[in-house]
Amino acid sequence: MSPNKLTPDSNIMWESSRMMLPEHKEVLRKHHQQQDKREKPIIEEQQLAMFSVDITFAYTQQLPIRIETFDPYQEVCHIGKIKKIDSYQQKVQLIVNEEIYWIAIADVLNVTIL
Repeated sequence: MSPNKLTPDSNIMWESSRMMLPEHKEVLRKHHQQQDKREKPIIEEQQLAMFSVDITFAYTQQLPIRIETFDPYQEVCHIGKIKKIDSYQQKVQLIVNEEIYWIAIADVLNVTIL
């Protein structure tokens, strides 16, 4: 005999009313996102100095450059030309397909001159 909604200790009466509230969906989405979060690797001072040299060289020669930056959820890579270096705020202005990006030097993971 199959259970029905009148069967004692049965949860069938509430089976069709299961749902998730938008608040619960948001919390579940944030939880999954936090599980995928990565830690920022530690870059040595010598490596940062090499990044600075490469960025300055690419800026002075107007060469295309590939800059990989840290993002806690995904890998981010920009390829373009450096338009401006702001040494006060430690940022680089990069032009990629006529779009302007400001990249913080502290977020740089790798630099390659193309």
